[in-house]
Amino acid sequence: MAREEFANVQIHVFWDVNDFPVPENRSILEIIDSLLRRYGYKGEVSITAYGEKDPEDNPLENGITFVAKRDKFNRLDRILVDFALVAADNHEPHRIPLTLMVVAKNIKEENEFHGLLQSVNAANYNVLLVLPDVYDPKEVALPYVNFAWRWTSLVDAGDPIPKPDFFSLLDEGGRREILCANLSEDEVYNEDDSDGEGFEYHH
Repeated sequence: MAREEFANVQIHVFWDVNDFPVPENRSILEIIDSLLRRYGYKGEVSITAYGEKDPEDNPLENGITFVAKRDKFNRLDRILVDFALVAADNHEPHRIPLTLMVVAKNIKEENEFHGLLQSVNAANYNVLLVLPDVYDPKEVALPYVNFAWRWTSLVDAGDPIPKPDFFSLLDEGGRREILCANLSEDEVYNEDDSDGEGFEYHH
C-alpha cells in the first residue's frame, strides 16, 4: 500500500503508448486509476502519453497530454526530460512528496533512463515502474525503485512484482550487491510485510 506521505499527493504518469499499447476497450485513465486507487493513492493524477501519431490521428482521453515522437530514442529522451523537470521543479525549501510512474521500455544502449529513475528514487520520491512481461535484467538494467509491475499485472490492477522476485532480478543484473552494500538486511527488505505482497522495495 502507498506510504502515508504519498497517499494524497500528486501522481505524474509517463506512458509510451508504442511500447505499451492500450488494450482494446480499455483506457489509460481507467487502467491507471484502478491500479492506484487499489493501492491507496488518492492524489490528483497527471498523465503524459508519448507515441508516433499526432493527437488528431490517435485521440486519447480528455485530460491526457500527448507528445508525438516517432523514434524510440526520441520518445525515451523526451520522457527523461519531462520526468527530470517534474522532479527538479519540486525543490527545497518547499519540496513536497511526489509519485512518478513510468510505463515505458528502456533500451540497453541508453544508460540515462536507469540512472535517472534510480537517482530520483534515492532522493525519496515515490518511483513506480512497469516492466515488459518478458524482461531480461542482463540486457536492460533494472533500476532500484519503490514498486515495479509487469505489464499484464498493471492492466489487471494486480500486484507489483513480489519482493523476492524483484531482488532476484537485481541479482541477475548484478545490481543488488552494488545497491545494498551499505545497508543491513532489514533495511533492504523492509520487513514490515513478511509475505512479500504490497511491500515497498525502497529502504
